[in-house]
Amino acid sequence: MAFRRPLFVVCAVAFVAIFAGSAAHGAQPIREPLVIEDADFDNLCKFPVRIEITANKEYVKFFSDGRLLVNGKLFVRITNLDTGKSMDVNISGPANVTPTSERNMGRGLLLLFPEDAAGPGVFLNTGRLDVIRGEDGFITNYTVRGTSVDVCAALTA
Repeated sequence: MAFRRPLFVVCAVAFVAIFAGSAAHGAQPIREPLVIEDADFDNLCKFPVRIEITANKEYVKFFSDGRLLVNGKLFVRITNLDTGKSMDVNISGPANVTPTSERNMGRGLLLLFPEDAAGPGVFLNTGRLDVIRGEDGFITNYTVRGTSVDVCAALTA
């Protein structure tokens, strides 16, 4: 099954839709576990990849102004489905998310779809990653202040 939008964004939008109303009524943010599932993608690399969740202790804090803070522990296995080659990575963040931007500090995975600026691709970033999204949800610009590993290339070698 091919996904056209980043899985994280889909989860974040769902959380906002469910909890935004209740978060607006109180000053305290609402804290919920991050629900995310394994997924296969056929449009990120030149080969299909699977992203499997191997450890998930992440949570999302919903703030009354619409911001989200994602924090905790998240480890994934990324597999080239043609060769079986895989890599296990820590993508624990944390990340701050608004409807049009994201900031990831620490380690994170950037999924670039064909419709995204500089897409497609999968990159493991360490440091600061700033992402700007258009109204359609696709990435229009991003900057990395740190290191970036091309996961597609790493799974090809």
